[in-house]
Amino acid sequence: MPRVRSDDYDTKSQSIMDSAAALFSKVGYPNAKMQDIAQACGATKSMLYHYFPTKDDLLSAMLTEHLEKVIASVDEAVSSAKPVQERFAVFIHTYAQKSAQSRRRHVIAMNDVKFLPKAMQAPLRQLERTVTDQVASLLRELNPGLQDHIYKPYTMMLIGMLNWTDYWYRPSGPMKSDELCDRITRLFLHGFMAEKK
Repeated sequence: MPRVRSDDYDTKSQSIMDSAAALFSKVGYPNAKMQDIAQACGATKSMLYHYFPTKDDLLSAMLTEHLEKVIASVDEAVSSAKPVQERFAVFIHTYAQKSAQSRRRHVIAMNDVKFLPKAMQAPLRQLERTVTDQVASLLRELNPGLQDHIYKPYTMMLIGMLNWTDYWYRPSGPMKSDELCDRITRLFLHGFMAEKK
């Protein structure tokens, strides 16, 4: 059997994850079978099992890759030398402006982690906490000196608002992506910056 080159492996595994994400978003993770995934990506079941031994392994790999990309993009957005309000606006644009494929994975991350065994959920939950910690740190910079317990609710409100845009927002609609991000930024900042100690 010919040796699979690592770039071929990455390309094929990426293609499988993309096809699986489209299928999961259409029929739901619990209803998708490995045979369905193989058919969606034009592969045999045996080839699919070569890359991902189980459906849970596939979901875990897909969400790990997605969350690591989110963490890297958020880190890049918030770690520049720009003033903090500009960095906040960049963060909103970075988090909200996703490709259709990334939106799919984001919704799957919100809905389907619970179907994985607890041991497989743990590292994904840790990645989610890393994103939360990044956002909380940015909010502390924006409005320092608030009581410590104030930051977490605001962090979760902001992430929740951004996450839900992946369910309802359509870039082809009347409100373009840049306008949406600007409105989210202003809406959140006007409330959060009004908070006092």
